Amino acid sequence: MVFLTAVLAAPPVDTSHSADVDQTGAEALVSQEPTGSAYTLALTRLDDRVAAVEAATVTLVGHPLVDTTKVASRTLFRPDLVDATAAPVTSGLTAEQLPDRVQGARQQVASGDVAEATRVVEGVETDVLLVALDLGDQSAQNAAMTRLLVSADPQVALLDAAVGATHAAAEVRDVVAAATSAVQARDAAAGITVAAQQIAVTGDEASKAAVAKVEQQARSTDGYTNGAIPLKVLCVVAFAPSQHLRCDAAEALARLNAAYRVDFGHDLKISGSYRTLDEQISTRAAKGTMAAVPGTSNHGWGLAIDLDQANGYRSAQYAWLKANAMTYGWHHPVYMDEGGRGPHEPWHWEFGTSDDSSTGTSVPITVGVPAPTTPPPTSPVPPVVEQPAVAPVEPAPTPSATPTPSSTPTASTEPPAP
Repeated sequence: MVFLTAVLAAPPVDTSHSADVDQTGAEALVSQEPTGSAYTLALTRLDDRVAAVEAATVTLVGHPLVDTTKVASRTLFRPDLVDATAAPVTSGLTAEQLPDRVQGARQQVASGDVAEATRVVEGVETDVLLVALDLGDQSAQNAAMTRLLVSADPQVALLDAAVGATHAAAEVRDVVAAATSAVQARDAAAGITVAAQQIAVTGDEASKAAVAKVEQQARSTDGYTNGAIPLKVLCVVAFAPSQHLRCDAAEALARLNAAYRVDFGHDLKISGSYRTLDEQISTRAAKGTMAAVPGTSNHGWGLAIDLDQANGYRSAQYAWLKANAMTYGWHHPVYMDEGGRGPHEPWHWEFGTSDDSSTGTSVPITVGVPAPTTPPPTSPVPPVVEQPAVAPVEPAPTPSATPTPSSTPTASTEPPAP
């Protein structure tokens, strides 16, 4: 998220959903004399902001919160909740953590300390925005491959619009609008999955063949380990013959490059794609923690590229890719964005992965939309994101398992970089 730094640092704005404390003298007044109209106005505005955060949280978690009365903030003061809310959540943030933090913010307002309450409320607003952004971005990522099958479905356009609206709302710290848009993105992504499943059952032969091809390509590396995939299983990138990727990633990148070439007049310049385990080891030795732990990199699955680009986050190339890559199943991991936790690599892009911004990892996903009558596998298989999978295209030479959305490539205590 390029704008994440602004989200964390910018003061809240006075929108219809978020009332700001008057910084022209109200806080100075209440710090000297916690009475009078300025003090009351400051607390009232904080109440309104907490009410907005509460409404946004209800939208994100899908159920009412405990103790949601408007007057709770100044009638039910609990110091224990104030203490628990004093420090903003900085990692591992989930929607389930928000209700307690909202109640804590109300209690902080009840303490009567406007300056401290303002700090806490701003922190909880930021928490809500981060959860909304993660929900919107992950919804888009999880549907990035399936949408290629149903590009004309109205849910695809709705997903893109909802993700964009989530980001726009976060930039102005409108917590209610951000939460609403994020949930719309989640629902649109689910609708895209349903549309693809329907094609697999009721579509014409050409549509069913397209579904089967996507599934086969997504499963083409099953049975191989990270960095040990034979080049014959992968595909050459059409405009960069020295580079190899999983076949669906290579085809999607070729389409992305065609659109890029229309606007820039030249092809994307790729400096890295699939990496063998030995190449991952040497890259780690050269770059240290800027490179992933060998055996965990998405380069090792043929699902990541590095671009040769200048000016990093400020380049026209980066801005164009941020706006357009998702349409072709590619994205820049959110934790690598300028305001993310890092590593900060504007040149690194991935296909068919889902991010965990709290840990700084991305996990490959697969797409499968077979008919409901497909018999279950004879041996346990890890779950596939959104729908079950079918058999791979060709027998795999080794028995080791390829990761699925519910598994991580390799356990490691340090967040892997690409």
